[in-house]
Formats: sequence, C-alpha cells, structure tokens
Amino acid sequence: MRINRIFEGSTEIMHLLIAREAVDAHLKVAGDLVEPEADLRRKGRAAARAGVFYVGWLPRLAAGAGQLPTSYREFHPSGHADLSPRLRFVERGSRRLARSTFYGMARWQGGLETRQGFLGRIVDIGAELFAMSAVCVRAELLRGGPDPEQGRAAYQLADLFCAQAQLRVEELFTRLWENTDGLDRRVAREVVDGRYTWLEQGVLDPSGDGPWIADSSPGPADTPDVHRSLR
Repeated sequence: MRINRIFEGSTEIMHLLIAREAVDAHLKVAGDLVEPEADLRRKGRAAARAGVFYVGWLPRLAAGAGQLPTSYREFHPSGHADLSPRLRFVERGSRRLARSTFYGMARWQGGLETRQGFLGRIVDIGAELFAMSAVCVRAELLRGGPDPEQGRAAYQLADLFCAQAQLRVEELFTRLWENTDGLDRRVAREVVDGRYTWLEQGVLDPSGDGPWIADSSPGPADTPDVHRSLR
C-alpha cells in the first residue's frame, strides 16, 4: 500500500483514478454521445449501443436482495449481533451508488470529469460499503473459529463499525447533490488570482530568523539520556 501511495499519486489523485474506473463502462458504451468532436454517425452508433446496454442494466438497479427482510440471515446466528441489516444496507447502497453515478453522467455528461468533489464522494461511498461488507465477512470467519467468545466480540465490533459507516454513507449521499462545490470553485479561482492576499497581512513568519529548511546533517548526540541508552 505504501509503494502504491508513492508510485501512483496522492489520495486525491487516486480518487480520480478510481472514479474513472467507476464510469469507464458507461464511457465505453455511450462515450461518443458526450464527445463534442464525435460526428452524427458516431453518436448514432453510440446511442444504439447505449440503448441495448441500459435496457438490461437500469432495471437491475431498481430492486434487489437488500429489500428482502430475510436476506443475509446467515449473518444473524443465535447469541450474536445481527449483521444482516448491515449487509442489506450495503446491497441497497451499492445499487444507489450505481444510480447516482449514472445520474451524474446524465447531468454533466463530458463535464463529469471536472466534478472532482462529486467523483471523490462517489469513491468514498464505495470504499465505505466495501469496508462494511469486509468486516461482516471477517466477523463471520472468526465466529467459525476455535474461540466462541472471540466470534461474539467480532460480531459486536462489526456491528458498531457498520452503524458508524452507515451514517457516513448517508451523509456522503446527501452531499452528492447538496454541497458548496460551486462556491468552492469560484473562491479557489479567486485565491489563485490573489484576491485574498490581504488576509496574510500581519501574519508572523513561523520560521523566525532561522532557515527555511532545518539542517538534517547527522551529528553526535548531545543528550545524556541518548548516550546512556546507546551504552
């Protein structure tokens, strides 16, 4: 994971790469529909492909196992916390996430790639849902282990984690459409243009009279405690 962070880029960049994967299937099917340089023939072929794809894809997002109260009952063994509602939430949330991604593409089309706040939240929701399912499966694995008490404790911890994650997911879904992204972009452009430099007046330089970058050259340790620990 550490290597990937260094090689692939910052967390913010990874958000965009993962979001690109999330919308890649749509771009392959209907990319020419939102491509400004595509001619009418290309757009016509893309419309035909999109029609065939979405006729089979969209209905599956309407309902699923998450709406059935008996789904995932194997995750409610006797004497343990009930994780089945958590997994039903994950199933419903996954379909809701797919619908939200589709709505975003329909709304902004080719401009979706510039909506980094929206795409970042899409990725965060997916990460939360994945983590919820992972901890539930892990708890079930521990329940089948040699220590019954550990299994019960794992179920309890998984239930707590999922309860907290559900709150985060609901907030992220709300912020997909209710946010300050437009104002954020305007103010960010004005920051770059220097409109708010007056805020810097009177701010003290934290470095004082010292160098901008501290000297990192190795040298002898002068602290007695360090000498004792070395001995």
